[in-house]
Amino acid sequence: MKIATINGIVSAILVGVLLSLAKMCFSGMTVLMFLFIVFGGTHFMLLAVLLVRGQGREILSAAKRHPELYLVGIIGTALRLLQNWGLQLSSPANAAILLRGDLFFSLVIGYLLWKEKLRRLEWAGMAIMLLGVSLVLQISWQRFHLGSGGNVLILGSAFLVAVNAEIIKHRLALVENMIVAYFNSGMSLFLLLGWAAWTGGLGSLPRVDLTIWWLVLLSVILQGIQYQCYYRSLDELPIWLVRVVHLITPVIAMFTSAWWLHETINMAQILGMLVVGAGIILVYAGHVKTCS
Repeated sequence: MKIATINGIVSAILVGVLLSLAKMCFSGMTVLMFLFIVFGGTHFMLLAVLLVRGQGREILSAAKRHPELYLVGIIGTALRLLQNWGLQLSSPANAAILLRGDLFFSLVIGYLLWKEKLRRLEWAGMAIMLLGVSLVLQISWQRFHLGSGGNVLILGSAFLVAVNAEIIKHRLALVENMIVAYFNSGMSLFLLLGWAAWTGGLGSLPRVDLTIWWLVLLSVILQGIQYQCYYRSLDELPIWLVRVVHLITPVIAMFTSAWWLHETINMAQILGMLVVGAGIILVYAGHVKTCS
């Protein structure tokens, strides 16, 4: 369980890093182009690794036996598009709150399907982490409202995150992590390619500085590693716990943005980071007691 928790933490850290890298790359290319290149590059990188390892037949076998692989990729692409469309129509404060809904949906699905229950220590740790995240994101609950269409799209994205995690854990447990990641990135590549062709976004590669292309290449490599760590954590941990660990993602994004993009961090946000860390310790301690 310790290794699985470490994989979950590494996955959450990499997601935060990838968010900052994406923000840097958006200065030279569109969101659609960035996603297309990153997931396309990740797909072919994973394909090369699988072929070198002599697992070409396993790819074909998995494709025939587990149609859920395609569904995971479709849902993964849909949740990314919903999130970006929602952000265009909603405020960052609303998005920050609603994207944390994946934890709530994971808890509800886990209870309804598998009767998973939390100890008081786990509830306390989760509440502390949510408080810490709200401090880091400087969330204004007074300005929060659910009425706009953008908020509904963001909430839908959070729900699909929980659904995708359920499919990966309970329907694809026998499929190797790298093959799941291969199909996930492959479906994203295929769907984004179709979307780009339909909207006329395939004219030419963007003319950007060489530094941006190096950041894109780094994003491809980190995305492949993040897939592996995330799926390995899902193998052994409850989905709600994996989503709890991913509450550190905005903390990492805030830290890397301050480091690379020179964004300021105030004392309340630093306090929030410490509170999130304390919450992780409580949740982990509570889960250890549950398993013992």
